[in-house]
Amino acid sequence: MDNSFQSGLMVSVIGLLVTFSSLGIFIGLIVLLQKLFPPKKDAKLSVVEHPVAQITEVTNESDNSDEALVAVLAAAAYLRSRRSGQLGSALMAGPGPYRTSRN
Repeated sequence: MDNSFQSGLMVSVIGLLVTFSSLGIFIGLIVLLQKLFPPKKDAKLSVVEHPVAQITEVTNESDNSDEALVAVLAAAAYLRSRRSGQLGSALMAGPGPYRTSRN
């Protein structure tokens, strides 16, 4: 074997030893910290029993009035107009100060 192959092999072995020994030290440090600072034990959860409330039947009364329909449509239009005002604002602002390409 020539000298360059031996030195390359030696550098590889030393690199592997340093890597795995530092990994072992790191794992040992984690285990040591887990022993020094164990996780807190959760207190027993106490279950509070509530008396069962009387079940009542819920009726679904529909409101077919025109005012309710107008209110829903107005709320939807308002929310849509607020959202659509922000769309494309970044595109309209133009290129930022960090743009490097020149067209």
